[in-house]
Amino acid sequence: MLFTLPLILFIVLTELSIGEFVVLYLLDWRNQVKRNFLVTYAVIYLFLAFLTYLFQQNYSSPELLNTFSLLDKGWTGYLSLPLLLFMLLMIPYAIFLFMDKKAGVDGKEKEQAGISRLRVLRLISGGLALIAGLVTLFVLGMIFHPLASSGIGGAFVVGSFFAGALALGAVMTAMWLGHWYLVTPALSEKPLQFAATLVLLGVLAQAVFAFIGTPTTTHANGNAQPTVTATATTIVTQGTPTNNPQTKPANVPTVAPLSVDAIGWLRILIEFVMPLILLGFILKLIHDRSFQSATGMLYLVVVLTLAGEAMARGLFLIGLQ
Repeated sequence: MLFTLPLILFIVLTELSIGEFVVLYLLDWRNQVKRNFLVTYAVIYLFLAFLTYLFQQNYSSPELLNTFSLLDKGWTGYLSLPLLLFMLLMIPYAIFLFMDKKAGVDGKEKEQAGISRLRVLRLISGGLALIAGLVTLFVLGMIFHPLASSGIGGAFVVGSFFAGALALGAVMTAMWLGHWYLVTPALSEKPLQFAATLVLLGVLAQAVFAFIGTPTTTHANGNAQPTVTATATTIVTQGTPTNNPQTKPANVPTVAPLSVDAIGWLRILIEFVMPLILLGFILKLIHDRSFQSATGMLYLVVVLTLAGEAMARGLFLIGLQ
């Protein structure tokens, strides 16, 4: 598990950075949020994409991925380029967004504003970045699709990366957007409602791939309860060997506090059940324009979604070698 921890973190970070930008781009396309929000988080998400690329270069390079025998080595060499393009194409998007003083208008301002050249350039560069991000998720899915126990299971593996990106990116952007309502309460509830709906769709898609998808090879290998064998040691005191009373005898297994099946059920509760219940309340609160309460609940959904996705990827990669 410790050997796959950097891989788990890279997958979650990639899904998060790509998903956040996709949702931000859709909000920009719909032209319903303020320019300051778009500019602020375009810069933040660009920095996150840069960290994701650095993480990939150091912990998920083709040389490192090829050390895992179960991965598809035919795709590992194609991961760096689309991720790099995704990061680089976000730069002109952020620049054009900063230059366009009419970006993010809504209401009467939106009706009065025409389609400017900067908006066209921004949407083109952002659209190309979006495509590069989706290609990155596809390549990532193809690298890991051999972990599925059947051909159709490989398709579910690929789809799970897109669902994870949608859920993580939408919930994080929705939370930031909820904070924006606290300082500008006169905003329309439609952008936040749209972002929360994307979260709901992402979590539902994750649940579909989790329950309909076939079990993975690594999950099957990890069904047995993990054990660690301790070896007895001796301590020499004044020339007389004595057993260390704090050391377990040889061949006595150390049993993990939770089995893989128990962690799997815990993941279902954290990643699916609790977020779906909370999202129902959140959508109702947004409809009633109770933005402060909705934002507080979004905090919980963010924690649950991140923790659930990390647990899902950990279970997915159990037994990877």
